Amino acid sequence: MTDPAAPPGAPAAPVSLRALREEMAARNRRLAEEADADKRRDAALTALRCLTWMLLGLACLGWSFHTTDPGYGRAAFFAGLGIGNGGIIFTLLGFYRRGERRGDW
Repeated sequence: MTDPAAPPGAPAAPVSLRALREEMAARNRRLAEEADADKRRDAALTALRCLTWMLLGLACLGWSFHTTDPGYGRAAFFAGLGIGNGGIIFTLLGFYRRGERRGDW
């Protein structure tokens, strides 16, 4: 580490190797804690989104059993299957993609 105000060719100020290692370790520890917090936050939000999709799918399935019109019942049944399963699958794929971008795996 050279002093920017020092003339070119001036000897560098001695740096304690132990202090440098401790500083780097503290910085890496802080960055790892921040990354873990981001990963946990994203996992919690993903779980809530999956729960929401599941509840929407179950609501459609429940309506399909409640309605008296067979056409609407069949449409609501298959919509519930698609919404519930598709929403969860795409939410989990998004979680995986965000984890790849962050470097989690």
